Amino acid sequence: MGSLQVLLAGACFGFLGIFAKWAYSLGFSVGEVLTFRFLIAALVLGAALAIFKREWLVLPRRQVVISLLLGLLGYAVFSTLYFVSIKGITVGLAALLLFTFPLFVNIGAVVFLKERLTPLRALSLVIAGTGLVLLVWGDWSVEKVSAVIAGIGAALAYAGYVLISGVVQKDVRPLSSSFYVMIGASLGLALYHHPSPTAWIEWPPERFVVLLGIAVICTIAPLTLFLSGLQKMSSSRASLLVMIEPVVATIAGAVIFQERLSAVQSVGAGLILSALVLNRRPEIPTNAPPA
Repeated sequence: MGSLQVLLAGACFGFLGIFAKWAYSLGFSVGEVLTFRFLIAALVLGAALAIFKREWLVLPRRQVVISLLLGLLGYAVFSTLYFVSIKGITVGLAALLLFTFPLFVNIGAVVFLKERLTPLRALSLVIAGTGLVLLVWGDWSVEKVSAVIAGIGAALAYAGYVLISGVVQKDVRPLSSSFYVMIGASLGLALYHHPSPTAWIEWPPERFVVLLGIAVICTIAPLTLFLSGLQKMSSSRASLLVMIEPVVATIAGAVIFQERLSAVQSVGAGLILSALVLNRRPEIPTNAPPA
């Protein structure tokens, strides 16, 4: 069940680019999309919990602080760095840099969590990495070196989020934690991007629809599913499974926007899926008690 939850989370994240393109076509800025994505997600999830599971809004103070910080210093930071990187390098190269995060997660798991990097896991990383290079193959031009640094920073921030979540959020309700993560992320992004707080008054209905889709399909669902799956496995394994995201994004773009999927990209997608199959074996979480 944990593997399926993480795979579904990655698939939901894969549609973010689709919704983002629709949002940009409606006149949204990057800062508005990022900020309102998490703000609306927090409002929707908070309202749902208040109606159906009000007690789930209450967490121990320590968990509230941890979740807020994960949103503020995790999602807000890596999202901002990723979009900063896109301004100075091509989207394909930015995606390639971002999805080096499973490598950083595995290194961190070995160094800090004393996990063992098995030969099968190492092989999965190599295959998935090769597949990713082929999947985003194309023009990798660099206009600003700072954008490359931002792309690597985004990967490191994402890896830190996954590693820390795997340690400190093992026993918290995923929906409850996700609510506070979204609040933290929306606050951090609002402070950085300064979107107009009254802009929504003049929005046409289609703007609300697109942002609601981003909030529910690309934020609430994947954040909650990923944390729920992460509670059932190691961070290193989860980081590999979520690499289905660029595969879904590429295929969805080809289907919805008639973007051409080359033979090289098809091979890359196949390699990533092969790595996920290799990584499918169930494992005991690193913090599980001895039998």
